[in-house]
Amino acid sequence: MDGAGLSDQERSALSAIEADLKADRSLQRILRAAHTRPRHRTLAACLLGAVTLALLVAAAVTVSLPLIWGFAAAWTLTVVLALPLVGQWIRRRWQRREHAERL
Repeated sequence: MDGAGLSDQERSALSAIEADLKADRSLQRILRAAHTRPRHRTLAACLLGAVTLALLVAAAVTVSLPLIWGFAAAWTLTVVLALPLVGQWIRRRWQRREHAERL
């Protein structure tokens, strides 16, 4: 290719590939799920963070052993759930910064 664009044969092949991909329902479902999962995970992490904070306050005020263990368990779950989300957020910001520096 000399930079002038796609030939007619290449355009028709690309159109056929695109039509096959659009017709693949399982692929469409996977792509939709990939966009919705982080929102659900973010919401779950925020709610779990609020529960963790409430348990921390309750455990600090009452010094109750079950509340302390509940806080420890909720804190662990919160970190496990939130850490990949923070990593994705940092990665996106890093990629945007690199993209902006190239322009």
